[in-house]
Amino acid sequence: MEMEESFSTEELLFMMKKLSLNMIAQLELNLKSKSITGVQVYFLVYILRHHPNGTYLTELCREIGVSKPTLSALIRKMREKGYLDLHEDPDDVRKKKVLPTEKLLEEGDRFIEKAGQMESEICSVLDGNEKVQLMNLEEKLLMQFDRMEQNEKNRQEVYLQ
Repeated sequence: MEMEESFSTEELLFMMKKLSLNMIAQLELNLKSKSITGVQVYFLVYILRHHPNGTYLTELCREIGVSKPTLSALIRKMREKGYLDLHEDPDDVRKKKVLPTEKLLEEGDRFIEKAGQMESEICSVLDGNEKVQLMNLEEKLLMQFDRMEQNEKNRQEVYLQ
């Protein structure tokens, strides 16, 4: 027996937007440090968890789903505050490796601990199956966004010919 839709697609999309805005608010409330925003701290936590030995800018763009200009601006701010370094690849100056600094490594455990507490509290209302379902649904939606973006690019190419 299929569950009947008792809400509109618009309501569903607004709920996703509301979740996103609430996530940002929680990052600011729980992770904000004296000199950096909660969003910036969470980005640094991502670097520490997934790339403690550094990674390339293009890899980060693909992994976290932000544009190169947006990510470059964030990294520039984190470099100015002494948390990240950028190293050019000697074989290809276009490739930029993002590395944590000593300052980030020193403060990182505190950032990770606070992030873990926040994550646990947010997800405490979901059981294991619900977390898996949510992850699968998010992946499905992200794939749809990618298809839609590719279709739009294809339409624009045809239009410009």
